[in-house]
Amino acid sequence: MTIVIVAASWATLRWHPQLMYRRIRSQLALRQREKANAAIRKLCEDAEYLGIGPVPGPVRVALRAHHETRWQTWAVLIPIGYFVVAFVGQALRVLVLTYTPTWVQEAVYGDPPEASLSSREGWVSFGHGVLLVGASFLAARRLAVWAADAFELRSMTFERVQRWADLIGECAETARAPHMRADLQGVSLRFAVMRVRGARSMRGTVPALSWRRPGLRAHASGVVAALRAAHAGFDLDRKEAARNLAALSLKISDRYAQGHVGALLDSAELVEPARRREAFNLAMMAGVMVAVAFGVRVWHVPMPLAMGAVVMVGAWLYRSTVGAGLAVLTTLLPVMFPGK
Repeated sequence: MTIVIVAASWATLRWHPQLMYRRIRSQLALRQREKANAAIRKLCEDAEYLGIGPVPGPVRVALRAHHETRWQTWAVLIPIGYFVVAFVGQALRVLVLTYTPTWVQEAVYGDPPEASLSSREGWVSFGHGVLLVGASFLAARRLAVWAADAFELRSMTFERVQRWADLIGECAETARAPHMRADLQGVSLRFAVMRVRGARSMRGTVPALSWRRPGLRAHASGVVAALRAAHAGFDLDRKEAARNLAALSLKISDRYAQGHVGALLDSAELVEPARRREAFNLAMMAGVMVAVAFGVRVWHVPMPLAMGAVVMVGAWLYRSTVGAGLAVLTTLLPVMFPGK
């Protein structure tokens, strides 16, 4: 009798962790299912109120996949991200130590006396950091797309659909209160535009080195311009503009969910994009900072005067995008002028 009780207790203790794991997993699945149902229900209510038609089936499926595979996706992506950073860092270290001169190795992995971009060591160290971050990001994104296809973890893939659904929700809130103060009606395109530009990479329907990439990039620029043109209509008729912007967002979500990243909008709905000057502004800002740092070091220009010149140039370059200008200044000033 004692042997039977001990055996039963041992079996219970042995399977107890598995029972706990199943319970936790079922609770997480239930919570994710509830969030998916709530997101789909809210999107349907917003679309019905705006009069932009029923929510297509692929959009509902995408939202459900996004919410119901979220924790599994992160459980896979965190080890992938750690592995990518470690692998890229080690590979870059081997390349630097093998194929570069000694002063480059000391600038990157040693403790150089000059840490600012007024010296060549500072430029080398800065370039190494940019290369490490950029290579890690690109590799992690491609591995994330592969993991989504291999393990059916679509949370990151369809996260864009949720962001566009959020934009539709903001449009619905604006339409429900068209006479509310403009500063209280937050309809922001920032995240929606970012998701449009990265759709061709994250959907997984186009290879990384496909010949279609330039055309997809141009199409994404036209879609972004169309969204911004619809958003500009808020100054004339907020309710009608909200309806138009929401209709575009719903169509983009439907096309993306079906994998049509090259036809997020019809040709007649695209808008010719304006020329982007972000790269030129960033290069100009970096050049001015290098010149000022050189002047401080060689001609002993007073630091307040140098800082004032940098801020004035930054204010002129980013006069229409203050947030981007502040971000550039915050990033580059500590590099150019360490300790200031």
